[in-house]
Amino acid sequence: MIQYCNRGTKKMKRLITLAAIIASTLVCFEAAAENAGGNFSVGIGPVGNIFVVESNPELSPGIGGYVYFDYRWSPQFSTQFGVLVTTEDGQGISSGDDGIEFLGIPTFDLKFYILSNPSRWDPYGLIGLGVYAVSEGSNKNGTFAIGVGADIGLGTDFYISERFSVGLAAIFRSIGLIDSTGGSNNGTALFPFSMMGNVAYHF
Repeated sequence: MIQYCNRGTKKMKRLITLAAIIASTLVCFEAAAENAGGNFSVGIGPVGNIFVVESNPELSPGIGGYVYFDYRWSPQFSTQFGVLVTTEDGQGISSGDDGIEFLGIPTFDLKFYILSNPSRWDPYGLIGLGVYAVSEGSNKNGTFAIGVGADIGLGTDFYISERFSVGLAAIFRSIGLIDSTGGSNNGTALFPFSMMGNVAYHF
C-alpha cells in the first residue's frame, strides 16, 4: 500500500512539473510575440465534457477550464497550444469514484479558417494531438493513467474589437491511456466530446 501511494505521489509530481514547464513556455512565447509583432492571441474559457463511449473508468459529464496560446501564421492557418483541466465523477462500473481530474497537458491543434476575407465572424475547423491523463479519484483503485490522443472539431470566433474576441468550439477526442497497477501495464481509452467557450486577447 505504501509503495502504491509513493508511485502515485511521484506521478502527480511529474504532472505538476510538466504543467509548470508548459506554463513557462507559454510565457516565453508571449514575450517573443511582443517582440515579433505577429498575429498572436492568448485565451481562457470553460470546458464541458460528455463521454460518448463507455470506458474504464466510466466517467459522467464534467466541467472545467482551459488556457491557450495561438499563433496565426497565415490568413487561414494557425497553431494553438493549450492546457485543459476538468473534474469528472464516476458512474456505472466506476460509481462512487468521484473527483477524477481529466487533464490535457498540453494539447496542440492546427486550425484552418474557412473565410479568407476579414470578418467579425471567423469560423474554423481543427485537428490535433495531445498528451492526456486522468488522476486517481476518491477510491484508490488505480484510476491514474496517462497517454496520447487525437482530436477533430469545429469552432468560431467573434471579434468584439480588434484586440478582443469570444468563441465557441465543439471537439471530439479519441485518447489511448496506459495505467500501471499491480506491477503490469493496462490499456484503456476515453472518447470525450468537449464543448468549449473562450475569451481571447489578440496582439
